[in-house]
Amino acid sequence: MLRKKIHHLYNRKLLALGGLLIIIAISYPLSKNISQQYKINDEIKDLQKEINNLESDNDDLSKLIKFLESDQFADRQARLNLNLKKEGEEVVVIKNMDETPNSSGSNPDNNGNISATGNLKNAQKKNQWFGNLYKWLNYFDN
Repeated sequence: MLRKKIHHLYNRKLLALGGLLIIIAISYPLSKNISQQYKINDEIKDLQKEINNLESDNDDLSKLIKFLESDQFADRQARLNLNLKKEGEEVVVIKNMDETPNSSGSNPDNNGNISATGNLKNAQKKNQWFGNLYKWLNYFDN
């Protein structure tokens, strides 16, 4: 009878040990899969944030393209770069106080507007070569 109890106890310990090994064998790959799933979910969240940022940038660029193709932009560039004006508008030129009169080589017309001439390029070339000396001589020449 004692043998039977020892054998029965031995079988229970063996069965418990076997069950424990099976649980460990199942839980190890399961834990790796769960960990990998968390990493994949984090990567999906990061990629979704990047997609949202790129879509926002794309919207901003689309708005910029629409503005650059608009008549308003063309009108603004014509005014700034080509010195054009609309009919009925008057142009006001504000001279820089640091510059001497006519030191830039441009000549005012009868209305006081400054128009660029070929002298502007010559003056810029001289300014490059003579720098401040040319400015001083031009200042005392006038």
